[in-house]
Amino acid sequence: MILVGLTGIIGSGKTFALGFFKSKQITIFSADEEVKKILEKKSIKEKIYKLFPESFSKKKLNKNILASIVFGNRKKLRKLEKIIHPLVKKKKKAFLNKNRNKKIIIMEIPIIFEQKSEKNYNYIILMNINRKIQRQRVMKRKNMTMQIFKKILSNQISYKKKKNVDFVVNNNGSKEKTRQILKKVLNKIISTKL
Repeated sequence: MILVGLTGIIGSGKTFALGFFKSKQITIFSADEEVKKILEKKSIKEKIYKLFPESFSKKKLNKNILASIVFGNRKKLRKLEKIIHPLVKKKKKAFLNKNRNKKIIIMEIPIIFEQKSEKNYNYIILMNINRKIQRQRVMKRKNMTMQIFKKILSNQISYKKKKNVDFVVNNNGSKEKTRQILKKVLNKIISTKL
């Protein structure tokens, strides 16, 4: 099995890349999607409420308020991560067990470098984007504010510090251009004999 880590900062195009790989019948895993599912669980919401009651409005978790709280305070972020990360790891392990016979698996893991887990992958694809386009894309998201965006960015490792990547996909152009780059990357990975 060839295990590929897909990473990049907020708004860099990780979801777009996953969609491309899925369209090519490549098995994919999205840590971001798993986190969204985890945050919907009642037991998790109860734990979050105990730590961050101000992130709830009318008994409903407001993810943007939660983001604003935790991305502005590393200690609070670590508390949230202690709730979520073990569950994501468990889902990831089960996913890999279930799909161990697949030739290639793409794992979208935004915090590969923050977790220092890059050695766990045969290849790493870094989605790259310039700040202006990134800001435009992210600010179109529902309930996103510049304050939340800046707080999220401050907790992510910059591109410059993300060394040891095998492929950098510059996602500054059209979707078609990005698809062509991803197609070349996929062809190189497919042709690999590990």
